Amino acid sequence: MSETPKTRKVVYDPLTELMAYYATHTAAKKEAATVSAKVEDRLKQRVIDGDRVGLQADLDEALKSYPALEIINTILLDGMKTVGELFGSGQMQLPFVLQSAEVMKTAVAHLEQFMDKASSASKGTMVLATVKGDVHDIGKNLVDIILTNNGYKVVNLGIKCPIETMLHAADEHKAAAIGMSGLLVKSTLIMKENLEVMKERGITIPVILGGAALTRRYVEQDLRAVYGGPVLYANDAFDGLRYMEEIMAGSLGAVAVGAPEDEEDVLTGTEAKIALAQREDARYTAGDARPAVTGRRSAVATDVPIPTPPFWGAKVVEQITLEDVFAYVNEVALIRGQWQVRKGKLTEDTYRAVLEDKVHPVLRKLKQQCITEKLLQPGVVYGYFPCQSEGDDLIILQDDRKTERERLTFPRQNGDRHLCLADYFAPRSSGKVDVVGFQLVTMGKKAAEHSAALFSSNVYADYLYFHGLSVESAEALAELWHKTMRAELGIGGKDAKDVRRLFSQGYQGSRYSFGYPACPDLEAQTVLFRLLDGERIGVRLTDEFSLEPEQSTNAIIVHHPEAKYFNIK
Repeated sequence: MSETPKTRKVVYDPLTELMAYYATHTAAKKEAATVSAKVEDRLKQRVIDGDRVGLQADLDEALKSYPALEIINTILLDGMKTVGELFGSGQMQLPFVLQSAEVMKTAVAHLEQFMDKASSASKGTMVLATVKGDVHDIGKNLVDIILTNNGYKVVNLGIKCPIETMLHAADEHKAAAIGMSGLLVKSTLIMKENLEVMKERGITIPVILGGAALTRRYVEQDLRAVYGGPVLYANDAFDGLRYMEEIMAGSLGAVAVGAPEDEEDVLTGTEAKIALAQREDARYTAGDARPAVTGRRSAVATDVPIPTPPFWGAKVVEQITLEDVFAYVNEVALIRGQWQVRKGKLTEDTYRAVLEDKVHPVLRKLKQQCITEKLLQPGVVYGYFPCQSEGDDLIILQDDRKTERERLTFPRQNGDRHLCLADYFAPRSSGKVDVVGFQLVTMGKKAAEHSAALFSSNVYADYLYFHGLSVESAEALAELWHKTMRAELGIGGKDAKDVRRLFSQGYQGSRYSFGYPACPDLEAQTVLFRLLDGERIGVRLTDEFSLEPEQSTNAIIVHHPEAKYFNIK
């Protein structure tokens, strides 16, 4: 008879059970950590690359391991920090920075539904505005984009903003700083006046200033002296971000110095006319007291031939094709100046590849879109008028060539060659009657509307691309029509054959825009409007004498062979 097997006794071993659980839990935790690390890396890289494809899926996966606020503060903002470092070191260009900001904006919009209102508080608040009298907002809006997508709240007050509005908003929103922006030379005077008002009231909130007409020396030596609180010069949007981080951390130095100015940052695009003068004398502004009359005229020749215009008075030009305008776009000014795609620390070959593979295709596509959708609508009104000079004044005459119709007064150099714009016209004492041209060009109201729509829709790179092309196209139209006027005056034979040389005044004569050093008085544009009636092409003067739409420019056309840009010190 066989023996019945003994029943095996099961002994509960808590240590073995615990070790088994720990091993399983550790493995699961390790796997989860690996998955979390992978999605964290992917999200950071998406921000850096400006890649929105599949973004929501990655965010949803990250939400399984992290709270929404942590994803923003420790993953996405870390990606934006890397973007800022790449931009600062010259390894990333502005359009690609803005693509990163678009990813950030999209991500935050998706994550906000998983956050309560209290948890979504910002790191700090800046009140931001373009100063009174100035309609240019691209620089201000870039600061808004960078700060907003780095965790700060921006109260963007728009353009033509008086100081009272800024101060009220700063008080209402408990702002940590006020940012003031402006493109025009006159805007530097407005900034100075604003700082004086604030000092009188005992206000010491940090003020960050930016704009093409400013230089670091003018801000840190002149403007800082008139204010009781910190005054900081921002060369770009990331300077503004750095200052806000220092302000919020309480580590702002008494003398804050940003990155050194890069040669690529000046003398490109519309800003070149301002920057040229400001580099020579950073303290000059349109609002400075007019230099004392020395009684000394420049040595500009007075016996040059006076051309005969094809007509007297003003007329509107219609049906200008965009293809003709685009032929005169200064692509160096557009790409390096407006779009800020600069070589930086890239090798020559890498930079050339960036232009060929990423930038030029965008430009070609955007030009075609502007043509197809009629986003840019060129308009010109121009004319010729009899004139004479008298001291520092240009006198525009009636048709009888004797009676004064209008008078423009220009500043004169105290030193150098004692130049004054009036010197380029025949003096009244000579008995000769000269000819002066005026032009007003625009790319139309739709350009301004489309630009604003892109910004409000958070498509930041497209906003930068379109705004830059629209502004540079206005300059191109002015260049094209100046060439037309030189041909009509019979002096076009001196034009350089290469279009690119026209951008550096490769022709006889010059065109001087109001608001720039040779003719800084914006209010004088009222004379131009009386002569040309700019509203016939949809352009108006604001109460502070700026042109609207922004994509417009005007000029005094001078035929004199010696006429070139010059600085008033």
